[in-house]
Amino acid sequence: MDDLEILKKLQAETAPCGEILGLQCLRFQSDPPEIEIEFNAKFEFTHSDGQVVQGGFVAAMLDAPMAHLLMGLHTEKIIPMTLDINVSYLAPSRPGKLNCVAEVVQLGKSTAFMASRLYQQQKLVATATSTIKIIPVA
Repeated sequence: MDDLEILKKLQAETAPCGEILGLQCLRFQSDPPEIEIEFNAKFEFTHSDGQVVQGGFVAAMLDAPMAHLLMGLHTEKIIPMTLDINVSYLAPSRPGKLNCVAEVVQLGKSTAFMASRLYQQQKLVATATSTIKIIPVA
């Protein structure tokens, strides 16, 4: 499967949690492995009178692209299970569009080390690194 076919497959298979986050896969490439996903942060995700997106939603927006990148890189169906995630909040995320770019730091047979960056209007607002266990679906 080429990168465009993988992108179309990822776009067609959005989990319920991705739908809540307004997840849309914009770009996928296998070499070097990278994905870009857009999110729509709703008012319901905010605190401080709707001014700031709550950190748990920001973490989810950083986590999902790393998992999607792994799913796109594997020809067989997998469950990417996050073992740990380290999030750095660099600036407030506001309601509206946010874009996340994820990449592979190191990929093994059963474990992946990943990184992602979340932007709002080209401003870097958060970053994450993660260790993900790759579980084959029988």
